[in-house]
Amino acid sequence: MAAGVKVVGTDAFTRLGRELKQAGNGQLRRDMTRAMRKAAGPAVNEAQSNVKATSSKAQRGGGRFARAQAALARKKKVTERAKQRAFAQRGLRDSVARTVKIQTSTSGRSSAVRVRSRRKLMPEDQERLPRHMNKGRWRHPVFGGDRWVTQTVTPPGWFDRAMQKHGPIIRGKAFTVVLDTLDRLGS
Repeated sequence: MAAGVKVVGTDAFTRLGRELKQAGNGQLRRDMTRAMRKAAGPAVNEAQSNVKATSSKAQRGGGRFARAQAALARKKKVTERAKQRAFAQRGLRDSVARTVKIQTSTSGRSSAVRVRSRRKLMPEDQERLPRHMNKGRWRHPVFGGDRWVTQTVTPPGWFDRAMQKHGPIIRGKAFTVVLDTLDRLGS
């Protein structure tokens, strides 16, 4: 889900990205990235809590096995412990909560912090579920595709609520981090 909080585009952000690149100061860039991630942390925690707190009318079994198999496929070395962890707590809400990630970037054009639900962390046939769960409903086949049902999630907007609440806070903190970093650069 690409929707979320995106802090980009102001003159200070653009100038900082350009000056960081010119200065080549890796430690300063790492410090700024760490501070921006810390600012976005509460939004991620709330989004994860929101999705885990939703209730859903679900059929027995669901896609738990598929999600566990997808987790194992991403491992380089599959040990017995990895198998146990993959099959433990692989319910739909837990899997969707694990897709919420912070993404930061500092380039020559701008600096940004994003909170996203990364659909590629879900099994291939379930990549759209985080978005559908945010909307509150989706249709899917049951019993071999002969019958389709509408599945609902209450309350809808697990991701949107967290981002609306924390978005202005993240933007303010990120802007403060950018100004502090500019001061440290001597600009």
